[in-house]
Amino acid sequence: MDVFDFHGLPIKYTRTGQGAPVIMLHNGGSSHAIWDEVSERLSGSYELFALDLLGFGDSAKPGSGYNLDNYVRMLDEFIDSLALSRVRLVGNCMGCAISLAFTDHSPERVEALVLCNPLTEATFLAGWLGPLLWIREQMPGINRQVYRLLGRLRLTNGIGSFATLFQLGPRGRSLKIHRDPELCSCYAGTGRMESLLGVLDDLENYSIVDGLVPREGFPPICTIWGLKNRILSPKAGRRLNATLRPARQEWLPDCGHLPMLERPDEVASIIDGFLRDTAAKGA
Repeated sequence: MDVFDFHGLPIKYTRTGQGAPVIMLHNGGSSHAIWDEVSERLSGSYELFALDLLGFGDSAKPGSGYNLDNYVRMLDEFIDSLALSRVRLVGNCMGCAISLAFTDHSPERVEALVLCNPLTEATFLAGWLGPLLWIREQMPGINRQVYRLLGRLRLTNGIGSFATLFQLGPRGRSLKIHRDPELCSCYAGTGRMESLLGVLDDLENYSIVDGLVPREGFPPICTIWGLKNRILSPKAGRRLNATLRPARQEWLPDCGHLPMLERPDEVASIIDGFLRDTAAKGA
């Protein structure tokens, strides 16, 4: 993997293919690996950069800095470091929030966005894990003590398998995606739980995405939702779409939080078709 230096912290990423630049950002708890199958299908038409976000995968885990503003800063400096212009952003969950927040700040630098299951405060609160955010807000002192304790834990691949299984819809479970050792290992290792909890601790700041109304000149958006998503609420996703006004929206009935693994052919086709249509309209 290649390395980007973010203020002394190594950020790992893969670089494949050739063509228009596409940056791919994963969800909390996982890594660039969720995009491997989609990247394989798109590499003949695009140059793909799949990052391990700060705190995840093989990137640095400093124990702090897992807030939305810092992730946007990281993306900004990553794009600058490679002198990329007019990038296309593809994200899942928190990767969507990072993409939207960056684009809201610098719309002229983004050609288009593909957002899979966008994480916002509202989409998380309406999901199965929403009560965790309520506990954090009601008992911040006790909550942080629990975070510090859990952050020191080294999880096993077995727990990683369970965490991945919880994110899958019927399609992913039938494919036994949760048995993939590379995906399961994303949750193992010291510091990885601390990173995920750090993102959760910053979740109220993701409410800016709930209130984001794309202004004139904002790049076109495509959204992809798994209708069996338990992490984030597809129903809340429909309300979010009413604000974001995506040019294209797809709803995959048998997928959960990881549609790029559950239906890689279809997701790759959606991404490619949307980016081609966007480029044609801008020509």
